Amino acid sequence: MVGSRRSGGGVAVETIHLSRLPHELAAGLLAGCEHLDPSGKTNRHTLGDMARAGQCFAATAEHAQAVYVVRVVNGIAWVDACKGSGPIDWSALLLNVIEKQAQGCASVAFQTKRPGLVRKAKRQGYRVAGWILKKDMHP
Repeated sequence: MVGSRRSGGGVAVETIHLSRLPHELAAGLLAGCEHLDPSGKTNRHTLGDMARAGQCFAATAEHAQAVYVVRVVNGIAWVDACKGSGPIDWSALLLNVIEKQAQGCASVAFQTKRPGLVRKAKRQGYRVAGWILKKDMHP
């Protein structure tokens, strides 16, 4: 994917390279993002399960990389896991990339507990479609 775009962090991105990743590599690169799961169910083992169930991708730009897993269920492209690093804000950039990949699907969806990501996604036309309620049984 080529094109000049300014990320949320203000860094101009000229080119994003997109490639498929083997699920084992993707699961390893996603390590550390388990705490971002709003359901609290993700751990290093379930990251591997997610990677095996979906299609794994790496997006790279100068001095930055993101890894994500997309799985299509009932016409919805679910972003099951995502982790980015580097001096750019991957949020808006990756949503655009994933939307292009999801052509033919009814929608793109993801869960997050990050309020800033919700705000950014809403600016791109996403809406909150539900809530996750959780009660710890052993406080």
